[in-house]
Amino acid sequence: MIRNPQSAIPNPQSSVPFPLLLGIFFTSIAALTLEISLTRLLSVAQGYHLAFMVVSMALLGYGASGSFLSSFPFLLRRESSRTLELASWLFSLSTITAYLLSNLIPFDLARLSWDRWQILYVFLYYLAFSVPFFFSGLAISLALTRWNAQPGKLYGADLTGASLGCLIVFALFPIFGGPGTLLFSCILSGLASIFFGWGHSSLAIIRGAWICFLVLLLCWPPSFLSLRLSPYKPLSAALLFPGARLLETHWNAFSRVDVLKSPAARTAPGLSLHYLDPLPPQLGLTVDANHLNAITQARGEPGESEELRFIDFLPSSFPYQLLTPGRVLIFEPGGGLEVLTALRHHTKEIVIVEANPIIGDLLQGNFREFSGGLYNRKETKFVLGDGRSFVRTKPPPFDLIVFPLGESLGASATGISSLQEDYLLTTEAFQDYWGALKPGGFIAATRYLLPPPRGELRLIAVVSAALRRSGKAPGDHLLVFRSWSTITLLIKKEPVVVQETNALKSFCQQLRFDLVYYPGMVEGEADVYNRFGTPLYFSGVQKVLSGRKEFLAEYPFDLSPATDDRPFFHHYFKWTHLGEVYRQAGEKWPILLEGGYLVPVVFFLALALSFFFILAPLLFSARKEAKPGLPGDRRFSWLLYFITLGLGFMFVEISLMQKFILFLGHPVYSIAIVLFSLLIFAGMGSRLSTRMNPMAWRGLRLVLPMIAGLLLV
Repeated sequence: MIRNPQSAIPNPQSSVPFPLLLGIFFTSIAALTLEISLTRLLSVAQGYHLAFMVVSMALLGYGASGSFLSSFPFLLRRESSRTLELASWLFSLSTITAYLLSNLIPFDLARLSWDRWQILYVFLYYLAFSVPFFFSGLAISLALTRWNAQPGKLYGADLTGASLGCLIVFALFPIFGGPGTLLFSCILSGLASIFFGWGHSSLAIIRGAWICFLVLLLCWPPSFLSLRLSPYKPLSAALLFPGARLLETHWNAFSRVDVLKSPAARTAPGLSLHYLDPLPPQLGLTVDANHLNAITQARGEPGESEELRFIDFLPSSFPYQLLTPGRVLIFEPGGGLEVLTALRHHTKEIVIVEANPIIGDLLQGNFREFSGGLYNRKETKFVLGDGRSFVRTKPPPFDLIVFPLGESLGASATGISSLQEDYLLTTEAFQDYWGALKPGGFIAATRYLLPPPRGELRLIAVVSAALRRSGKAPGDHLLVFRSWSTITLLIKKEPVVVQETNALKSFCQQLRFDLVYYPGMVEGEADVYNRFGTPLYFSGVQKVLSGRKEFLAEYPFDLSPATDDRPFFHHYFKWTHLGEVYRQAGEKWPILLEGGYLVPVVFFLALALSFFFILAPLLFSARKEAKPGLPGDRRFSWLLYFITLGLGFMFVEISLMQKFILFLGHPVYSIAIVLFSLLIFAGMGSRLSTRMNPMAWRGLRLVLPMIAGLLLV
């Protein structure tokens, strides 16, 4: 907030030049494009944990710019256009500089638990990416203060540009990729500098040359602009194997998908140790450099292929021992192993729901022949979209609904999704799936084992809550077994019968899998082949099914059922059990990264930086200034006004973003649509505010508190 703007600018300009509005417009587009592109780049490079830092980085930069202008008001008395031009050009320059520095900083999230230097690297990461937002905020703040006679026009240009910046990323990512989208934001801020200096800049040629240079980098990107991935990412590890090579890389607004050839791309989750033959050729498939699974080569009919015999030794083949399904629904099968499993068991109709269009395009395009044309067969129907949204369209009921492994073992262990909403795994979601089953149908879900048990038991808790809401006894409808690396849960529409429990026992005995739960199971039947020493999973499932609240309260991890109002299925940690979890993990800290314990680290980092770069300069300059611009009580009221306005905006924004994921199917869609809507209408409101009758304002003062009161009730 700028102190005493009228004394700083004795003669504010009343007319707003059109090039100035264009400069503000392009600066705002560039800032929002940069913010969203950084969210994606940091997610791919390190993990989702760092993506949430971007908003904090941006706010730090914006706040520091306002504090800087308030502390050095002489900038407002100088040639404003030159300062604006320089600030927007430095925005462009610092963006690409910060990106290149981030590639050089040897920061790896996984090393944070044993390498104390990583704390410094987090600080450098945070600071480097805050600098571009400082310069963008400086340009916008200077323009709003210098031409303060018509704030509606300026705010309108600012917010309209910001809203469009939320949308253009959908077009930019598929064309230019992640680093290219960041470069595009540099070009936009370079254009802003030209408009700010329109008609009186002696540096127009230099600015034009800078933009041409950026365009060349965008069209012919050099290798040094490639995104540096953490060496602990599954994609990085797979590419270290001899003979490994990257075949294709594709981006869209919410993912990066890579196809690679590597000896590490050998995927058969939970394969029985009785299977000794080699697997067929496979190609690796990763999403955001995580979730390594495989595209399996399929030659001939899957049901007759000897190469695909390994499928019969997978836990995922068991549902087909219980029934010969005529109609199967598979959620997000990735490389298509679950589809091959269904085809091998002669399923007549397979509906594949995939949220990522890149994966569908790859398996129907360049890798169609290699995969045996899985998605182009007469038995398969490919649906692009979110699985839960598809179920809510009330399709004809299914005999079997399949949840494949959603992430690799490495991704599970590092908690890539711990802070992410997952509306596919909530209590209400399983009620939807339950309603989509035929009589006698099953839901099959598989997860990696990750002792001490947490995600596995939470899935049981979610299913139990859904069944209880439907008036069913959960224990009567469940079958659970595990291999050496996975656990599989089957939920039946009707109560499980003896023939089905006998089939499970026979299947597990034949393939040396371990029973975890069936109605009437005793402890002696558990932990037979792949032993933990104590029947962890048998006892855990029994206690969850019993509904004992004291068990859930005392358990070191949060196993409470995820709901649509609290959709954080992968967030397991409890602060009250921090010491116990640390001891159970062998006094090692990596496990704590899974539960979002990085959040307070970043919070205190942001708090410290905010104090030094925002509050401290304001406090220091306030003590030096003998005559403040406003009386103390008046200054406080203005400060309180903007604080509450900002908090209210953020509360509405965050709440809408979370809720709209349920309807739009992906966080990026929700973020973009919500931000676009809020910013475009805020811009319209700013533009129209100068035209409102004073009597209308008085009326709003009466109506708005009444509306707020009704909403609270």
